Amino acid sequence: MEFLALATLFQGAAVQMSRALEECQTLERLALSHVAREETTALQFFDSLTQTLDQFRLLFQRLAEQEDVQAMTISADAVAQMTLAVLREGLAGSSKSSSQYAGDIELF
Repeated sequence: MEFLALATLFQGAAVQMSRALEECQTLERLALSHVAREETTALQFFDSLTQTLDQFRLLFQRLAEQEDVQAMTISADAVAQMTLAVLREGLAGSSKSSSQYAGDIELF
């Protein structure tokens, strides 16, 4: 059984939240550029989403830095089951760069 340092998982989650936040901000700018000025209030959900992502980013960063977390490890099984390679590798602390879209695709 493989193990993963909990601090590594938290740090990886913070990085992934940061990337998701950047993508959300890009989508917000794109949407704002295509919406009439009087309809921009409909895009306020972006603000809530970006604030939520940023708060989770900060939480995971603080958790990764906590002294009591530094020596803790967990089974890597849950992370290994993630279907997007970029997330799986990022949460496991891998520095190699897979395509954002590598891995299995789940269709609805």
